[in-house]
Amino acid sequence: MKRNEKAAGGEAPAEKGLRAGIRRFGEKPSNRLLLLFALEGVLLQYVASINGFGNNLYATNLGATPSQIALNQTIPNLTAVLLMLPAGLISDRMKSAKTVPVSMLLFMGTMYLGFGTVPALGENRMIFYFAFLAMTAGLIAAFNAQWQNLFAAAVPPGEQNRTYAFRNRLMFAIGTLSPLICGQAMSHFQTTDGKLGVLRVFYYISAAFLYLQAFILSRIRVRPNLDAGKRFSLKDAGELFGSLARNRRFLFFFGSVLFFYLGWHVDWSMWYIGETRYLGMTEAHLSYFTALCSVFQLLGIGFWARVNQKKSIHFSLPFGLFGLLLCPATIMAAHAIGGDAGRWFFMIVGSAENFPQACIALCILQMLLAVIPDRNRALTISLYTMMITLSNSLMPLLGVRIFNALGGETKAFYLFNGIVFVWRILSTSLFVYRYLLYRKKPDLFLMPEEEKRASS
Repeated sequence: MKRNEKAAGGEAPAEKGLRAGIRRFGEKPSNRLLLLFALEGVLLQYVASINGFGNNLYATNLGATPSQIALNQTIPNLTAVLLMLPAGLISDRMKSAKTVPVSMLLFMGTMYLGFGTVPALGENRMIFYFAFLAMTAGLIAAFNAQWQNLFAAAVPPGEQNRTYAFRNRLMFAIGTLSPLICGQAMSHFQTTDGKLGVLRVFYYISAAFLYLQAFILSRIRVRPNLDAGKRFSLKDAGELFGSLARNRRFLFFFGSVLFFYLGWHVDWSMWYIGETRYLGMTEAHLSYFTALCSVFQLLGIGFWARVNQKKSIHFSLPFGLFGLLLCPATIMAAHAIGGDAGRWFFMIVGSAENFPQACIALCILQMLLAVIPDRNRALTISLYTMMITLSNSLMPLLGVRIFNALGGETKAFYLFNGIVFVWRILSTSLFVYRYLLYRKKPDLFLMPEEEKRASS
């Protein structure tokens, strides 16, 4: 009896200490902010993962041709390009940086209800597919620019690496599970209608998650916009472009990053074609691979966040680009091996390459925020993201065209991936050079706070 009382008495202080620790963690404003961004990131990652895993499969089961598969990148990204400038202009003149992104989330949630209904829309369903694709995946690309502006307005620079890394850890966790569950569910159905039915359910869940994400973002406190209530004029546009043209830090960053993105985006459609046509991967294989990629990114994000703190984001990024340049070599080696052995080689080695790649988004966002002014920040981010998104809309289509021009067969597959491999060697070398230059002239990579506030 006394032993039981002692045991019960021994657990209470530990439980009390745990509750007190959680309470103390939550009382700190930066920790509450961290948790809110982590939760909304998880919801967004579910939607992004289902897009990345499911959209090509959705189109394939709807009867899309290879050329239409290539449009899965082009159409949503062109939509984002058209929307980014208006969204940035409106956002900069709102009192709060969260007004536009919250509104976009509510609209996207409604569009996902339509996207999930596409298989029931008869002979013209491919037309409806691309229309709703533009208003879902396309708006997510435009939303990301506004999210970056919200993030900059809510999180102080000293907390950005920690908050973004924690958010990405949880995002990669859900990115591991959602494609795996979706792929397994699809593999239980042999008919096209059965596979489409599974994807429809996951798209309807996306709608619900976007509504919930909008609510969470609406609860985050942000600094007021400097240009709130101000009308936009052509003179303002001229001043903004003139400011960016004189901002050598931004121009150096932008030119380097654009060259990298062009070489990354060129094989996005060819990657899926290579996986399915040349490696023979099924929905289950694709789900395993997507899940393994997320596991390695989850393991990598914490590691690279610590490296960023100890070294710098400029030190980390070349490692991420090195992991990316190995991808074309890996898919060629997997095809050369062939069969199940080649597929498993690709899934294990290709997913492991995501460990260094986990630092790419973490580093590039902080590099961007370090070289742009606070005034007209949303518009500047929109202009930058518009160019990157334009690359993502056109380069995958160009990649397929290059592949077809080379012959469209196995030899062309190897030639195309060889070109991509060389391109990525060059972009990685460029960022190695940037790091060496950063060690000598760090002022080229960071805009002083007083200059950020004063710039227009």
